[in-house]
Amino acid sequence: MHLPTTNRRLRTYLAGATISRTGDEMSGPALLLLAMATSDAVSTGPALVAALTAATAVGGPVLGVLVDRARRPGRLLALALMGFAAVIACVALLIGHVGVPALVAVALVGGLFRPALSGGWSSRLPDVVPARELPRASALDGLTFDVAALAAPVLVGGLALVLSPAYAVALAVLAILLAAPAAHATGGTPRRTGRRPRLRQQVLTGFLVIARNRRLRRATVTSVIGYAGVGLILTAAPLLAAHVLGEAGYGPWLVALTALAALVGNAVYAARPDRIAPDRVLAATFCLLAAAAGLAALALVVSAPPVGVCCLLAAAVLTGAADGPQLSALLRIRHRDTPDEVRGQVFTTAASLKLGGAALGAALCGVLASALPLAMVTAMAVELFALLCFAALSRPTSAPQDGARERLRPGARS
Repeated sequence: MHLPTTNRRLRTYLAGATISRTGDEMSGPALLLLAMATSDAVSTGPALVAALTAATAVGGPVLGVLVDRARRPGRLLALALMGFAAVIACVALLIGHVGVPALVAVALVGGLFRPALSGGWSSRLPDVVPARELPRASALDGLTFDVAALAAPVLVGGLALVLSPAYAVALAVLAILLAAPAAHATGGTPRRTGRRPRLRQQVLTGFLVIARNRRLRRATVTSVIGYAGVGLILTAAPLLAAHVLGEAGYGPWLVALTALAALVGNAVYAARPDRIAPDRVLAATFCLLAAAAGLAALALVVSAPPVGVCCLLAAAVLTGAADGPQLSALLRIRHRDTPDEVRGQVFTTAASLKLGGAALGAALCGVLASALPLAMVTAMAVELFALLCFAALSRPTSAPQDGARERLRPGARS
């Protein structure tokens, strides 16, 4: 029995997204380990990861505009994946042979392509499935991030231990390249050509669409704030492991436990995505993340070691159980409230802003590393602040801004 075309296309999409996002998750740690093994400069690895992240935040809005302007978005998406893979390979080959500034410059170029693997890919989902299947497909799309986050540390650690970090980089590059055909298949409808606004004007359009739509604005602002707390918690994982479990090397296992909980939570949410509105799911995740940060703070101050270990493990599970469904809820909100003609811009812009929140959280962790209980209390306060902002931004305004989407998209699917 043959599956419907939409199911085949969705399976191709999910397979490509999972493979490419696994390669993306592997690329940073693999380059970090390779730099530690082959470079004399201790700062090389962290500098490369920072360059990839910073360029991703900058390149997101621009890549979104280019995808929206493209006659065949899938082809551009595939080219962006191949460009990112090529840059990662170049960086790996140059480590140990050129200076850190040159490596960082190459990594910055790669980071500009990186949003294609997150928001750029997710923005093409309505081209793959009909509107009635979009809620479940969005939840499944969120699962691909969780699978990648769980598989990448295992693959990188295993290859680096058994063979060498170079093999981990090679597998990351291969995974991204293997996903290019699936990316090409996502953009099925050629875009109409004609007179278009200037690139700078269109980049601003993505921000304006988010700012003018109440539900998009609320989801974007609160997720950026909330993800600062997530970034703080995850960055502190090795420090938490060292204080509570006695060994910083258990930090990656805490992150893996978080990823596993995110995978399970997202799988449960994907089974019944219409049962709870995505906006409510988003608000609930801030509560769970605040509780997780509180448990992590408790784990650091309790005198009984078994209690501290249980609190820390529970914090890791709660973080994942919130982070997984939160991403799926965000994807659903963006699909629901974004006009077709600016979908790529909104997705990549929102993802870039959220990444900026994570970077801020990581920076806060560095500042508060010597006072871990305070760091976890800060993370809890950040999540509660996100919840307060969600409530404040939920107040209705005099203008019916949520209807702007339908006016902008004549023929929108219900």
